Amino acid sequence: MGLLPPGMTTAEDAHPMVQNEWQRWLWQCWGRANRWMEKIANGDPYALVLNGDMTEGIHHRSTQVVSGDKQDHVSIAIEILEPLAKRAEKTYLVKGTECHVHANEVAIGKALKAEINDETQKHAFDRLALDACGVRCVFRHHIGTSIRMALEATQLSVILVEETAEAIKNGEAPPRIVCAAHRHKFGFYLNGRSMCVVSAPWQGLTRHGHKVVSQARTQPGVYALDWRGITDGELPILHYRTYDTPAAKAKTL
Repeated sequence: MGLLPPGMTTAEDAHPMVQNEWQRWLWQCWGRANRWMEKIANGDPYALVLNGDMTEGIHHRSTQVVSGDKQDHVSIAIEILEPLAKRAEKTYLVKGTECHVHANEVAIGKALKAEINDETQKHAFDRLALDACGVRCVFRHHIGTSIRMALEATQLSVILVEETAEAIKNGEAPPRIVCAAHRHKFGFYLNGRSMCVVSAPWQGLTRHGHKVVSQARTQPGVYALDWRGITDGELPILHYRTYDTPAAKAKTL
């Protein structure tokens, strides 16, 4: 149910990993998203942040994987992300959920020549504090979820308050922007002073997803924080693009 490039084969026996109908649509969206990102950048330098769960891994006895070899998952991630990393001025990789990624994201970060975490000397961060144009940004993978659309923004506002309070308590500069992922649903919250953004997923609704939130529509997408033309210390313009999931085909009685 995840993003898979065409023409991939397994490392062990060169067995082809063939796109299904969903993955073909998802790959078309990925191409459109890349073209959109390049149009937004318009030739200007930018930094790329990959905010966790670069691989699906093998967990909870799931059979919905293209290969039982986790190295194949790593190869897929590198194949997809390397062109983005090469175009970016700098690349940062934040670790995701352990049962999905194990230690694989460190290897992926190294392959992508991502920035080194000075505390660990690895090419990945548990959480990333990044100062951009006078604004402290924090990138973290995890955030709480909600099955109710009316409450989608609750966790985003909670995260902003908690991140600010904990930073001040520890004598640190409080973040004005917090970026998360994990919940498989794009969203953002702005209170006029600070902002929280959650990345869109590049994965369809798995069997686990149907168990938990069967009514959900997982819309893939990307976003960009744009400080061009903005006074230092002010919030950036948020550009984003998401793609509507194809409607399920109904049977006729």
